[in-house]
Amino acid sequence: MKEMHKREFPLHYARGKKLFHIVVHMSDEPGSMTSVMDGLGKAVNLIGTSSYTLGDGTAMLSSFAESLSPEETVGGLKKSVTGLKAVLDADVRAGEGGLLVDTFHTGISVGGDDYLLLRREGLAGVFDHIVKIFGTGGEVLLYEEGKALGRDNAQKSMELLGEERVMASARYLGRALTAQGWGKVDSDAEPKPEGVDVAVEDCFECSGGTKVRKGCDFMRGFLEGGVQVTRGVEGRVEETSCILRGDAKCVFRIRVS
Repeated sequence: MKEMHKREFPLHYARGKKLFHIVVHMSDEPGSMTSVMDGLGKAVNLIGTSSYTLGDGTAMLSSFAESLSPEETVGGLKKSVTGLKAVLDADVRAGEGGLLVDTFHTGISVGGDDYLLLRREGLAGVFDHIVKIFGTGGEVLLYEEGKALGRDNAQKSMELLGEERVMASARYLGRALTAQGWGKVDSDAEPKPEGVDVAVEDCFECSGGTKVRKGCDFMRGFLEGGVQVTRGVEGRVEETSCILRGDAKCVFRIRVS
């Protein structure tokens, strides 16, 4: 299967198209999803679909869709959807002027924690502004704030998964940063005498090709804070290469004392 590198934000634009956001509450049983998808396919062209279980024998299906008929209405589409056997309830909302926004969901939750989506270049621009104002003090500030967030993130992971699972799956868990848009993260399978290298392609801190900063101080601090919590010892992280310095990718060497 082709590897997907980016997901679209829950906003869709299609000039001249009649768009709907369809959210279905359905029974979480074998065949339910197929039944609902087949039913929807008769009225709309599905653009993007996601689903999640509610843990009570039911599940939710969220779909962005283009109407197959210019005469389709919210009421008519909702009536068709709620008439499907597996459907318990449905919410249908229309887009405006070819623009469709997910107004049903209010954010992202993982393990009980709420997440916030930010534009990568916008956040990198904030980092630039901090360094412009405070100079090298701004670089230290970014490092310290990254370290604090790294400690907090590691602690939450330990509470959610347990220390043993976090330690056993540390390399795999690093891919969560990739899924969240921090960059394509990979690390050495086995530690080397000189330390563990964590490589980050397309690092978010380098977004926009800034000339203000010369390194990823926030990411360096984040990794160091995570090591401090998961290993229980002081670690030191050095950025040995960086996109901002003309390298192909950012590489962070982790040394544990």
